[in-house]
Amino acid sequence: MPDESRGYYTGWLQTSPTLGIVVSLAVIIATRTYFGNQVFDDWAWRVPFLVSFLLVAIAIYIRLQLQETPIFQEIKAKGQMTRNPWKEAFLSSNIKYVGIACIVLIGQGVVWYSGQFWALYFLQQVSKVDALSSSYIVGAALLIATPSLIFFGWLSDQIGRKPVILGGMLLAAITYYPLYLWLGTVTQPGNINYPISVFIIFILVCYVGMVYGPVGAFLAEYFPARIRYTSVSVPYHIGNGWGGGLVPFITTAAFASTGSIGYALIYPIGSRSVLRARPLPDAGDSQDQHLATDTA
Repeated sequence: MPDESRGYYTGWLQTSPTLGIVVSLAVIIATRTYFGNQVFDDWAWRVPFLVSFLLVAIAIYIRLQLQETPIFQEIKAKGQMTRNPWKEAFLSSNIKYVGIACIVLIGQGVVWYSGQFWALYFLQQVSKVDALSSSYIVGAALLIATPSLIFFGWLSDQIGRKPVILGGMLLAAITYYPLYLWLGTVTQPGNINYPISVFIIFILVCYVGMVYGPVGAFLAEYFPARIRYTSVSVPYHIGNGWGGGLVPFITTAAFASTGSIGYALIYPIGSRSVLRARPLPDAGDSQDQHLATDTA
């Protein structure tokens, strides 16, 4: 892909997790509708897990068809492969870039989980919206907002990764509290405003688009190809597995113990505010913007 369009093309790839949630919600809706809520709660909740085996098989097939990138193949042909990628990635000056990437990915992970998973939890546990209605609302919002990942990936090609990613973090930190308060007022039991509910979650998912759409291009530009996979794997899984993965646990525990939306949002808002204050180099500041060190 051309360097100047890397954000746009990787933005398409970044849509897959959000679309995966949409598919999972569709399967849950279909299963609940077919079997009924009582049967679903008794045993039919296992059906979506069985269906997922088909998706795993498709994913394995797709992965087996993938080829190495031209840059990696060129490095391999020239004999420029590293003998110890772990050492070069984490026991050299590269560790500084790994650390910065961890900071960026924690912020991205928190936005990703806060705007999608916690929105569903909020509807079901805070507003007490039934499972089917909440799935319809979140599924529709995610589907409508999915193109934002492509758009903001493209926008990062035009104005840089930094303003788009940090802009998403800043907007999320500023607006999460009023948006969730608003969502609570329009999803009262027996009086749900479906269009406004979908619109609010659409905004939350657009923040996901801002931070997650460009991040694939950001990481590709940030590390040399010979150690990219090793360097990216640690911050990506720390950011999404720990930073983002803790969002449902912390927000749920905070709300259960206090009954306050404000306390529940301290972690999502606070982590974003701290990360927003940290320096984030743009593609032009990275150690390998156009991969010159790989091909020289």
